[in-house]
Amino acid sequence: MSPGEPARGTSPPLVLSGRGVSLTPGLKTRIAGKLARLGRTLPQILDARVVCTAEKFRRTVHITLRARRRTFASQATAPDLATAIDAAVDALRRQTREAKARRTVSKGRAPRRRPPPVEPVT
Repeated sequence: MSPGEPARGTSPPLVLSGRGVSLTPGLKTRIAGKLARLGRTLPQILDARVVCTAEKFRRTVHITLRARRRTFASQATAPDLATAIDAAVDALRRQTREAKARRTVSKGRAPRRRPPPVEPVT
């Protein structure tokens, strides 16, 4: 484990910001809990950024996860903030699951062929 990498089993550093909306402590714990569950499929999460935006009749959530190999991002819009958070986390869950499947599944390439053995001429 490198010095900049969080310890395994801990939740990733989380940066929450609200634009036009105040983030309650209950909402913060809900977001942190949902992102901590993503650590099961992607254990090397370095940090997470969540931006909640409130406009006239819609609430938008942008989530960006920085992992060791990739950066995952999702955005969801809904009439209320809880539904938007759920939809954005579901999109991230799908992305991390697909990335893990890509890493673990072999590509199905043919094995490397050895040249036939050469018999000595006597």
